Amino acid sequence: MGATNCPETPRQKMIGMMYLVYLALLALNVSKDILDAFVTVNDAMEQTTANFTTKVDQSYAMFDAQEQNSPDKVKPYNDKAKQVRKVSTEMIKYLTAARDEMYSKVEGCTPQQAAQKTLKDMKSKDDYEKPTNYFCINEKKAYEMQEKIREYKKQLTKIVDDTNYVLPNGLEVDKTFKDNDGKDEDWAFHNFNHIVAAASYTLINKLIGEVRNTEFETVNFLNSAIDAGTFKFDKVSAKVIPNSKIVFSGDSYEADIIVAAFDSRENPTVYWGPGRDTATEDDKTKLTTLEGEEGVVHLKIPTGGIGDQKFAGLIEIMSPDGTKKCYPFHDSYTVTKPTAAVAADKMNVFYANIGNPVSIAAPVAPEKLRINWGGASATSQGGGKYSVTVPTSLVGKEITVSVSADVGGGKSQNMGSTTFRVKAVPEPSLFIGGNISGGKQPKDAILANPMITAKMSPDFNFELRWSVISYKVTFVKGGVEDAPIMVPGGRFTDQVISKIRSASSGTIVEFTDIKIKSEAGNRAIQRPLSVRIK
Repeated sequence: MGATNCPETPRQKMIGMMYLVYLALLALNVSKDILDAFVTVNDAMEQTTANFTTKVDQSYAMFDAQEQNSPDKVKPYNDKAKQVRKVSTEMIKYLTAARDEMYSKVEGCTPQQAAQKTLKDMKSKDDYEKPTNYFCINEKKAYEMQEKIREYKKQLTKIVDDTNYVLPNGLEVDKTFKDNDGKDEDWAFHNFNHIVAAASYTLINKLIGEVRNTEFETVNFLNSAIDAGTFKFDKVSAKVIPNSKIVFSGDSYEADIIVAAFDSRENPTVYWGPGRDTATEDDKTKLTTLEGEEGVVHLKIPTGGIGDQKFAGLIEIMSPDGTKKCYPFHDSYTVTKPTAAVAADKMNVFYANIGNPVSIAAPVAPEKLRINWGGASATSQGGGKYSVTVPTSLVGKEITVSVSADVGGGKSQNMGSTTFRVKAVPEPSLFIGGNISGGKQPKDAILANPMITAKMSPDFNFELRWSVISYKVTFVKGGVEDAPIMVPGGRFTDQVISKIRSASSGTIVEFTDIKIKSEAGNRAIQRPLSVRIK
């Protein structure tokens, strides 16, 4: 450039102009690099959202499958999950429309045309005036969006209707921010005022991803709440299990009265009376009281003359909500009439591929009994006890155990039969260590026992141990999902431990594709186990 007291030559002017153009090109290159970075980040956001969409669709499919197996139990929660899907779909549709409308204003096209474009196609990525007018000044779309997100969160809380439900913090729109001068700014102004179009487009895609994440965690919460506050077996009914229904005059009729399936840690109380067809709670003071031990009440009725006998009563147990509930029972027996009783020792169903303990009582020597196990196989344990194994091919069906007795002379006496439902062994619960099943957790708690474990519910009264074959770990921070880590066995690898230690607060650690094995066979657990770093 020339000095003021020395006029520039044409050559100096040309050099000066070239220098200015060079500086402008440098600035343009820096800006282009930043704008290209937004394209990269936006692509990652869209891929993460697609991954969450796949996962939440799998959760809905699991709900539908569970409802087919247990409609009365699962339907109320599945109905709530469907409401979550509806409001989440509407929220994503709204955000997508806002994103496309902003795109159309920046690029001068219709929203329909914008919907067919990507951020990479946007020519005016650095335009901030049109997005600012759209979001904060003229149409104030950011404030409308802020209110829509508030309403969406209220809808989810109302649908779930559970004090234990905590919304993920990715959709926090009520936080106050500070500008460069220390003045307060609300969410809408802070995120969309004087923000270039590329950043605004990326931010809305991030919000769409957070909606998918919130939908996913809410549906999983509903799934986990299915068994909360309910009995841990599918039917609650009183059942009388006699040692024998044939009683000789002068002997005693003996039976165990239980709630099938029963909890050996609960000691029920029985109120009963002879010669009755029914009993109600109003009859308690008229009935004989028997206290139970280890989940069973032992009833002993002295007998006199032969003939038909009957009795009825109530069994009282503590329900999961802490209140006492009564279930009526009644039964009859015939003195000297031959019969047999078959009952599962622990549950009123058979579980496939494991040993089910069964007792058979009959008024004849055990070696004279002939038992048809209805397609199952059984091993005698002695004393009228058996371990029954049912093949997995019979899951969902019923089998009938029939008992007859060899009475001599080539003749047999039918002693009775009982029909059992065959069910697959339920999935175990997944934990980090011994007791972490999800939620917000400090790193020290996660790393205190660095392994994935699988355990049956305490209400599953069988000794069944699971070992972990392999699983996958994915770290998600700010809606961006890292590449998954495959882990053999149950313990965390050094790489997983290192990433947990270095993870920042809010990072989601998700364990998926968990494969386990036990006596019941190999399982691939579909539901994820995830924690959020405190």
